[in-house]
Amino acid sequence: MINYGIVGVGGFAATWVRSLRALEARGIARVAAFVERDRVGKAEAIAALEARGITQYDTFDEMLAQGVGHLDVIGLPVGIAYHEPLTVEALEHGYNVHVEKPLAGTVQDVAHISAVAQRADRWVTVGYQWIHSPTTRWLCERLRSGRLGRIQEARTVISWPRASSYYGRNAWAGQLRSSGKWILDGPATNATAHYMTNLLYLVSQANDAPAEIASVRGEMYRAKPIPSYDTSCIEMRMATGERLLHLVSHACTETKSPHSTVICEKGTVLWDCEGDVATIAYASGETEQFASPDPEALHGLPFAQIAQVVAGQAPRPLCGIAEAAPQVLAINLAFESSVGVFQVPSEYVETHTYADGSPHRAIRGMSDILGRAYESGRMFSEMDLPWAMRTEPISAEGYEHFPSNAELAQYLESQA
Repeated sequence: MINYGIVGVGGFAATWVRSLRALEARGIARVAAFVERDRVGKAEAIAALEARGITQYDTFDEMLAQGVGHLDVIGLPVGIAYHEPLTVEALEHGYNVHVEKPLAGTVQDVAHISAVAQRADRWVTVGYQWIHSPTTRWLCERLRSGRLGRIQEARTVISWPRASSYYGRNAWAGQLRSSGKWILDGPATNATAHYMTNLLYLVSQANDAPAEIASVRGEMYRAKPIPSYDTSCIEMRMATGERLLHLVSHACTETKSPHSTVICEKGTVLWDCEGDVATIAYASGETEQFASPDPEALHGLPFAQIAQVVAGQAPRPLCGIAEAAPQVLAINLAFESSVGVFQVPSEYVETHTYADGSPHRAIRGMSDILGRAYESGRMFSEMDLPWAMRTEPISAEGYEHFPSNAELAQYLESQA
């Protein structure tokens, strides 16, 4: 059984605690130590862990110093601003690291993590659990087999309403910066980063090579009173020729499960998050379908795979730096392309009361707009929407620092 030392036990970290508890019962992995700064607000969760004999350290530095030889992996289900500094610190102390998605806020943070990991001869894995899904593994096998031919285009769409309470859950939700670091929080950066990463990952699997982005065109919008964006469409052109399109909004009224379409030379894949089901319609007329046998087990799959890596039963984490880095690059370039965030004019925004009683600002007709964009493969600015703003693609060649565009830097400074 492998031992995790984790930072935080509340919020999304509670999901980690539950997943590791289930794996502990199977003798696979467990929480062996933790650090939690909010001892008052998280008192109940802390007490539950202490009752199980799990060690609580006062500080992260203390856990790193005293966990040597006892902790196999440092787990970081923390805010985006802490991904790079805590990952680097753990690597420098000789630990392997499991960090939540996204890998970091900027390409320069990713480069720093990568350099330190290489120097320390340690690995970093990122919390993109859908890559571990049995359905994703099945689809990757079909793509590698050549039966579908090359991927030509892939799209994903997510309609997830989020009210003001969502942005009040922590100090960094909906922010551009936090704790002095760029985080660029928003639906494509964080909540739906999985589905962008899935598309990039499928391209890498189909080509048996890391996903290489050639250019990105991004349209970033907001209807809500936040500095960052709540709605986006992001087009990624790959060096190998594929076009990927990620469409998402939190400023909508209808909840619709994530869907993806992957158009290949010899067939089309339709994936539905609900039930984790993939259906392939081959050009020959044949169809195939695969559904995850246990969708509820999804969150535990990365921990189980990491346990195999630690035990020497698998060569490397399925989702490491190479798999997670392209998403960070895509978000940075989307901001460069959009040159900030477009404010949707008030005449196209309506206010509702969310289920929890909090106010919810939505772009009029947004859920329908997402559906039409997904079916047609168009950007919002290509749909004759009066509030949409056309942008230009930005090349990924030589891109090493966010922000690189002086106009974007000035805009971001104005939002501070």
